[in-house]
Formats: sequence, C-alpha cells, structure tokens
Amino acid sequence: MVDKNRQIVIKLIVASVGMFGFTFALIPIYDAFCKVTGLNGKVDTMHPGTFTRYKSDDTELSGRKIVVEFDVNRNRNLDCDFSPQHTAIQVKPGELTLTSYQVKNLTSRTLIIQAIPSISPGIAAKYLKKLECFCFNKQTLKPGESMGLPLRFWLEPEIPDEVKRLTLSYTLFDVTHMNQESLRAAEH
Repeated sequence: MVDKNRQIVIKLIVASVGMFGFTFALIPIYDAFCKVTGLNGKVDTMHPGTFTRYKSDDTELSGRKIVVEFDVNRNRNLDCDFSPQHTAIQVKPGELTLTSYQVKNLTSRTLIIQAIPSISPGIAAKYLKKLECFCFNKQTLKPGESMGLPLRFWLEPEIPDEVKRLTLSYTLFDVTHMNQESLRAAEH
C-alpha cells in the first residue's frame, strides 16, 4: 500500500512538472506558429521601421490604394475611453501616413497602460511598418487625463495585390501593478 501511494505521488509530481514546463513552452511555440502561418497578425513592436520615400511616379504604386480600418477592442478591466481618430482611411503603399488614437483615464487614480496591436488579415502584418506608435511604450495617465496617441506608418509596396483592406486593432491593458516604481516616480 505504501509503495502504491509513493508511485502515485511520484506520478503526480512528474505530471505537475511536465505541465509547468509545457506552459512555458507554449509561448515560443505559439510565436513560431504565428510567424510561419502569418496568423494572428502579430506586429513587431520591438523593431520600428525606417521609412524610405518611394517615387510618387512609380506606375505600379500610383493608383493603388488600400483601406486601413482602425479598431479598438474593449478591455472590460480598464476604465478608459479609447477611440481612433479615423475609423478607416485609404492608404497608398509606400506613402507615410499619420493618424492617432485618443485615450482618457476615467478613474481617480494614475494608470500605466500598454497597447497591444493586431492586424487582420494576418498576411498583411509583415507589410505594415510603424515609424511611431504608442504601442512601443507604456503610457502614464493621471486621473481624468486625456492624451492623443500618435501613429505614423506605411505599407510596403510589396504588399500582396489580394490585400485591398486591412484592420489595425489595439487593446489597452492596465499594467500599473507591474510598474509600481515607474508610477511612484511619475507621481513625484
């Protein structure tokens, strides 16, 4: 009976360690899957682009326009108003485009927020390059404060012809609890 209980305990420990390890392995597996398949529209926010101006008389680019829609996913755990300046604009591949989002802290406390972008269809993600984006850094909002969040981007001219419309979506997250030292510095 003691040996049987010991075996069960050992099996449970091994299963727990295995599940814990599998949980950590899911993140790189998911990232690799998204990179290979182009699904999820993950945007590389760690390496902003360097804009190269294209010739406006390039016949291949001159008439083509792609509709870029701007979307906000509501985070029920964050008490902020968050909206795009435009719901959609027509963008010529190779041209620098400027727009913005607006955010307002509706709480009575200082918030540190982080925006997470997503692009749909996923195949368009690698052709959308950001020169300036509020998603590159965390934003600190004092109680009741409003802030304009600029976004400067372009679409690479090599974007596939079948992409006629894409959606750039952002979700804001409250990361105040993860950045208590930054919050103390901002309040002083």
